[in-house]
Amino acid sequence: MQIENVLELFAKLSGLSEEELYQARFLCEMAMEHIRSRCTGNEEEEGGRQSFAAAALAYYRFLLWTLTDQGGDSIKVGEVTVKNVRERLEYAQVLYQDALAGLEGLKDDGFVFERMEA
Repeated sequence: MQIENVLELFAKLSGLSEEELYQARFLCEMAMEHIRSRCTGNEEEEGGRQSFAAAALAYYRFLLWTLTDQGGDSIKVGEVTVKNVRERLEYAQVLYQDALAGLEGLKDDGFVFERMEA
């Protein structure tokens, strides 16, 4: 799994320019480390799938970050405006979970999505 591959996939998902990608690079690096820590399979054999999973996780975290940073239902990064962020967030979560399903030998990270009623 190479950072260049993850950045390229992340750019396709996010629509960010090369200049804007520089600011989000840390998300891709963190996602790569997370995927590496969870995978027990051979990285060379499933490198493309791991790269996609890292890009999908980085995209999900990017949407969370921009939603938290700006609030509301739309975000603007540079010249790109994304409306209906909540729908995109759900899409990104499903995309990431699907990417994880394609990987072999995943360790459980102990994280659970739960919802609490008030």
